[in-house]
Amino acid sequence: MLLNFRVSNFRSINEMVELSMIPSDLKNPINVIKKTNPNATKNKDYYALTSAAIYGPNASGKSNIIRALYDFRAFIEMSTDNKPNGNIGLYDPFRLSNENLTKGSYFSIDLLIDNVLHVYSVEVSSNEILNETLMIYPKGVQVKVFERNRQKIIKGNGYEGIFETIKQRTTENQLFLGKAALENVEIAKKTYEAIILIIVFTADSFHSNKFNDIFSKIMFKDLQVWGDVLKLSKSLIQKIDTQVVDFEEIDGSIKTFHLNDINEKIEFEYIDESSGTQRVIAFSPIVLNRLRGGSILVVDEFERSLHPEIAQYILSLFNDPEVNKNGAQFIFATHDTTLLSPENNLRRDQINLVEKNSKGETELYTVSDIKGIREGNFEKWYTEGRLGAVPNIARETFRHELIEFINS
Repeated sequence: MLLNFRVSNFRSINEMVELSMIPSDLKNPINVIKKTNPNATKNKDYYALTSAAIYGPNASGKSNIIRALYDFRAFIEMSTDNKPNGNIGLYDPFRLSNENLTKGSYFSIDLLIDNVLHVYSVEVSSNEILNETLMIYPKGVQVKVFERNRQKIIKGNGYEGIFETIKQRTTENQLFLGKAALENVEIAKKTYEAIILIIVFTADSFHSNKFNDIFSKIMFKDLQVWGDVLKLSKSLIQKIDTQVVDFEEIDGSIKTFHLNDINEKIEFEYIDESSGTQRVIAFSPIVLNRLRGGSILVVDEFERSLHPEIAQYILSLFNDPEVNKNGAQFIFATHDTTLLSPENNLRRDQINLVEKNSKGETELYTVSDIKGIREGNFEKWYTEGRLGAVPNIARETFRHELIEFINS
């Protein structure tokens, strides 16, 4: 369960931005997961939102927040492959400040793993891990697992015996967490696996042929894992009016099937389907898999190619307590304001708004941070500009320029 993700000095993000899944109003139980830590001296309850939307104008930094989580996750998974003196791809500082070019990019995540809070943080430069820490809270009290400042790594709790060996094998551009996970140190392995289990789709990966390849080359190749999910996905596809009655992998490619006028199945190439139909077919197994496992799904430009009714339906599955009984979480960036309509029951703290300030820095806030805004018609208020994070278009100024250009 994701509680918080923080990032600073990354792309358009200068000062720290925090994407929080912790509800601001515990009196309102809608769309909230509750977990109890049975190991706490006084049972500690943790709460998290089932979904979160990110809105804002083009170039405001919505995608950079999701890109930060994507790159952070990827670096954790792959850092042990780094060769000595190699560059760290995660480092991508805010370039509108000269001072920031000498500072590290910082990332931190709060996760509930086995009902225990884990806080993992890392700061990187272009070729070196500057800081890295893992803290856990098994009884509501902070316990240091390890703390790192460059190559000075201080042992906390849980690395008896093997700690010195792991230190010696960790280069300046590799994560200690990854090295410890490879050595099967249980607490490191749990943290590592919980982070890489998060599925993050950036806009370029979600809306690409590579996404369709994942669908055909992974899901159909591992029917032991995906078989039941694919079967349920076919049922979903039939019920959302795509006209597709079945899909299968045949000779290495996906085929779809429609019924003709005498109810015979007619085979079509997958690429002959609309982009929206392709997206739903490939995306639905991932959604269903996340719901079954109670896992985290993050998507940029979620609504692109999807009909608003289908986008709303997918969102509703995560916000349905009977469907989402395992506590799956869905985070998405979008321009689709219909998802803000009252019938979708989004809370104020589920709506994140992103905009740039006068210095070109990305800032993030939620509707619940805005004074005087209660529950209501967020779609209407957002499109009217009452919530901010909308493009400021100098319509009349440009209109006159355009008239002069055409008349010249």
